[in-house]
Amino acid sequence: MGKGAAIILPTWRARLQYITQGVEMIHQGYRKYTDTIFQIPTVNQNLLVLPTKYVNELKSLPETTMSSSQAVADYFLGSYTTLQIHLFGHVVWDVTRGQLTQNLGNHVEPLVDESEYGFAKEMPACEDWTAVTVHPTFLQIVGRTSARIFVGKELGRDALWLETSIDFARCIFLGSGILKVVPAIIRPIAALFSPYMWRIRQHHRIARKLLIPEIVRRREQAAVTPNWKSRKPNDMLQWLQDASEGADARPERIVDRQLGMSFAAIHTTTNHLANVIYDLAARWDEYGSELRAEVEEVLAETDGQWRKTTLTKLSKMDSFMKESQRLNPPSALSFNRKLQTSYTIPSSNPPYTLAKESYIAVAAGPISLSESLYESPTMFDGFRFHRMRRAPGGSAQSHQFVTTGLESMTFGHGKFACPGRFFASNESKIILAFLLLRYEVRFEDAEKGGPTAKGAEATRPKNMIFADACFPDPNVKVLFKRRAD
Repeated sequence: MGKGAAIILPTWRARLQYITQGVEMIHQGYRKYTDTIFQIPTVNQNLLVLPTKYVNELKSLPETTMSSSQAVADYFLGSYTTLQIHLFGHVVWDVTRGQLTQNLGNHVEPLVDESEYGFAKEMPACEDWTAVTVHPTFLQIVGRTSARIFVGKELGRDALWLETSIDFARCIFLGSGILKVVPAIIRPIAALFSPYMWRIRQHHRIARKLLIPEIVRRREQAAVTPNWKSRKPNDMLQWLQDASEGADARPERIVDRQLGMSFAAIHTTTNHLANVIYDLAARWDEYGSELRAEVEEVLAETDGQWRKTTLTKLSKMDSFMKESQRLNPPSALSFNRKLQTSYTIPSSNPPYTLAKESYIAVAAGPISLSESLYESPTMFDGFRFHRMRRAPGGSAQSHQFVTTGLESMTFGHGKFACPGRFFASNESKIILAFLLLRYEVRFEDAEKGGPTAKGAEATRPKNMIFADACFPDPNVKVLFKRRAD
């Protein structure tokens, strides 16, 4: 570790406390050391939390200096969970920043089609007010829409692939979380007996059984099909195959990367959507009609046809999503890096050297609640960012859900900001548009039963905390009622 960082609690005590109070510890540290580097002993590593003043000079440093991929692999105990760095190496980054983002317009129609299919498969009829457990229901819908773009329509609707791609991430989250609280000296033994580690290995076997024949089939077709370049599938599996060379082109490696993409995409988007739906259900009368009207208005401009521009025009929805994320970030930290070599921060005075093997991050959660950035920062204001774009000096491109900056770092910032956020944004908007056009949503009145009365604001359920991570409660039910056609 570099010298000079403030330590907010003795190590042994802090490690235990971090499991259940990590988010609050980060907030406390930020309030006390806003403009100073401070150190937090997390569950399995010591972490340096940097002020944002250093971000711009660090954001473009290469992976050989400080690695975001290695930080993720270590955070999830990749040597046990198989979430090794090759699952997030340059091939995945290049494909996500390149082909996935460049094909956002081409994938609107398939996402709409799969959302239609997913709602039909996963949602009950809801002819009257019907309780729906939001998280597991929308986990299946997001799993389906993601799979459509990742592996194509046929494989994407395979029940075994859906179960594998969804449960793989769940096992990594839960398995690594449990292993982190086990002393490192006995962690290898604990991993041998962990059912989550068994299931992770099983999911690798299943994924290879399902995807390798498809990879081989496509390679054979490429060898005999004229103009294959213009006729080949336009999905993540094909992009990964095209971008992989040498040892990375082995089918097993391509499958591993595809599992890594599913890990990164499905649960994060589902958690975000669950938070948005909880916020919407708690404030339906205030926001529901206006958000629906916006969807209807932009669709009317294209005679009901979904296009990429349709999604970019959903300014109020984008604002609502960003506000929900601001108050319910997936983690109190972002910009996570592991130092691959020692590095002295150029602007630090006195000079501060980040030691090799040390971990750094930025307190993104506390930053999003800063009174210097937002008026009434702890209050939910669904159209906050919509108004900010239209204020003097604002623009339609500013304060977007996908925008990163020193004041909005949930997705990170700079060269290694989350490259899949543009896809996740489009996917989320399409699913939310389906919900708004087809349903009314409310929380149940705990005392009277049935939906909360019109004009009454329900209490939004509290999130669940593990270390620095923040999750929507997966057991919460929301009442849905189908609108009359």
